[in-house]
Amino acid sequence: MNIGLTQARISLDPRRGISLTDAAGVAVEVISGSVWLTMDGDRRDIVLPSGGVHTIERDGLTLVNAIEPSLVRVQPPQARPAAWTRRLASAWDWLVSAGEARVRARIELGIYHF
Repeated sequence: MNIGLTQARISLDPRRGISLTDAAGVAVEVISGSVWLTMDGDRRDIVLPSGGVHTIERDGLTLVNAIEPSLVRVQPPQARPAAWTRRLASAWDWLVSAGEARVRARIELGIYHF
């Protein structure tokens, strides 16, 4: 079953866990307790204490297991604006700064008065 969430808080008993599939970019934060996290194809075992945060780096299967009673927050990655939106914002910023420079130059020449 696939469930779309903006974020989830999950309570885990010791030696219980959750599995995340294709979760690259998802942040796992330990609110209380401690968990062990392992990712498919990654030799590392990551232990997160209370307050620890780890962003999953790859797709595939990721297991999050509680070492002790734990409360975990799972949050998907924040959506990045589309490339055209970033380019438009950049162009707008350039136009604003060019306009401000032009107004400053005219004020220095005495064309605009306040």
